Amino acid sequence: MNRHHIVLTAAEQALVDKIDLRLDIASHENGHAVYLANRELIPPLLKSLADRSAIPAQRVAYWTDPKFRTGRMKGAHRDIFARNGSKGIDAYTHPHFIPFLRYFLFGADLPAPVIAEFEQNIGDPRWFGGSDIIGLAKETRAIVRRYNLRHYSHSDEFHKLAIDNGLSHDNAESVRKAAVEAARR
Repeated sequence: MNRHHIVLTAAEQALVDKIDLRLDIASHENGHAVYLANRELIPPLLKSLADRSAIPAQRVAYWTDPKFRTGRMKGAHRDIFARNGSKGIDAYTHPHFIPFLRYFLFGADLPAPVIAEFEQNIGDPRWFGGSDIIGLAKETRAIVRRYNLRHYSHSDEFHKLAIDNGLSHDNAESVRKAAVEAARR
């Protein structure tokens, strides 16, 4: 088990095993049926996780805090869902919430060697200072190129990984920007 995966109770694991966590539903499958099945499973899972404060605080902040949202639209990810008519339970069962649920449960969606190499470059986050971000940004660009992580979503995953490793919001944003730059070249 990856160290970024949260520890689940047996009941939570049973729910996760039934939830369809795929990001892309094949065109020949009935996406509405998947949505309906997930709609019954996600709320009790989230309630159980919230009741025992199992989701790390930085992951909850990624959903609720506007400073973790990149892009032109203002507001937290949760706020964007609300503006589009999905609030509360409707937001958590919306198909576009699946990437957030995956992050809550498993952390950044990057290959294990990428995570290990990135974390090795951070070292002990307690001693990570402002000047260290220059070297980490350079190494992030190198990792993106070495592993051919050219899809735009990878930059967000590096952002999440930086947050999970205790980097400040500003440093995590610098990591995300370095990943974007490397993907473009």
